[in-house]
Amino acid sequence: MRLRHPFEKRLLDIKKRLKPEPFNWYPFDSIANITQIEALIPNGLASVLNLACDEPVADIGAGDGDMAFLLESLGCDVTAIDWPGTNANEMKGLAVMARELRSSVAIRKIDLDDQFLLDGERFGLVLSLGLLYHLKNPYYFLEKLSIHARHCLLSTRILPPARTREPVAYLSKYREFQDDVTNFWFFSESGILRLLDRCGWDVQSTRITGDGEDVRFFCLAESRGAKTKPIIRLLNGWYRMEKRAWRWTGREFGAVIENMAGSTRFDWRFRLLPDLLKSGNALTVEATVNGQPLAPETFRNPGDHLYSRTISPAPRRCEVGIRLSNTFSDGERDLGVVVRLPCNTIIDEDCGLRLYS
Repeated sequence: MRLRHPFEKRLLDIKKRLKPEPFNWYPFDSIANITQIEALIPNGLASVLNLACDEPVADIGAGDGDMAFLLESLGCDVTAIDWPGTNANEMKGLAVMARELRSSVAIRKIDLDDQFLLDGERFGLVLSLGLLYHLKNPYYFLEKLSIHARHCLLSTRILPPARTREPVAYLSKYREFQDDVTNFWFFSESGILRLLDRCGWDVQSTRITGDGEDVRFFCLAESRGAKTKPIIRLLNGWYRMEKRAWRWTGREFGAVIENMAGSTRFDWRFRLLPDLLKSGNALTVEATVNGQPLAPETFRNPGDHLYSRTISPAPRRCEVGIRLSNTFSDGERDLGVVVRLPCNTIIDEDCGLRLYS
């Protein structure tokens, strides 16, 4: 068999060498997606790296992770997402392959048929290849994804064009297709295009393959929300998220805020705990936006506070730095104040940092 990429040989060698009883490897050819990607976008995998733009990549519905490990070998920071209950071998193949490759791919178990959360994570690119028709709620999936990803490479099985050209979806019977209980929604071509549009995606290019019965739709899509909504990426000085809701800061910390060009005010909301005031009678906050210092402010009481300053009209990308006059220790960490922020990066307004006009 002709290799689609040199890395494929490493995957094949592992699968030939290991007989991972009591389970079998994912039975479908995931690496064949390379052929479709090369036909879909100029420069193939090189374009995939450009789409990710140094941001993390997610392979959702990863099978045994072939595409995830391939992209990692090309330099991407990759998360492989699947669910043991619907994965062909309960994600055991994914774990074995990660071990054999000594991979740093993050493996996450997320039930995509549930009202799942991505904990504020942000991806430059998401692969969703051969997944959509296996989901009970494809609308929720694509809408949620548009909040967390800039680009999506998607493929799904669709209705043959001869069936209908109307924007519809067919709900299959139990085990109607390939005796697979996880086959649910089969959209027409115009149906999948409308679904993507209503879920916030701009389709950049499409490709349809198949034999007239098993028809596959491939597309590259860009999230409209990722281009227009505020994006906050945390930099140095933040502790891990606690109780899925908030973070402690250190004495100095920062963030990058995007998609707020023209903003003329910077707001930062935080909570000051009494323990911090024990290390000093007050807390003074100093801040900079793109290196320009803002006027400091002193807070003398515990509770929720707002630090707000007028700024010069902001460019599309702003780097914010904050410094606190004092911190306190919990025995292990040097703590500042509490800020309500989701995980590594976010695109929403429920956060402590904000620029606005």
